[in-house]
Amino acid sequence: MSEPKLLQLHIEELRVLARTNEPSRGGLIERNIEDYLNAEPGNERPALERLRDAVDHEEAEKREGEDWSIAKHFVRSWLSWLRLPGRGSAPAS
Repeated sequence: MSEPKLLQLHIEELRVLARTNEPSRGGLIERNIEDYLNAEPGNERPALERLRDAVDHEEAEKREGEDWSIAKHFVRSWLSWLRLPGRGSAPAS
């Protein structure tokens, strides 16, 4: 699957999760993001940057009933971790 299609697929799944009040939503969001990253091993940083931009775009749409805060926080935390000296790939879950 091409990267743009893969990103779109995961954003669509995250959009569903952004609308739910499922108690395990945080874990499902993290798993979705990890699945996206695992599809591009060794390219975590650019993949996370694309995902960050896509999540920011979705959040800016301000659709009623959507909460992108968990996805936004998870992606930004992971990017911050990758920027630490000596870190070359995303942390293991």
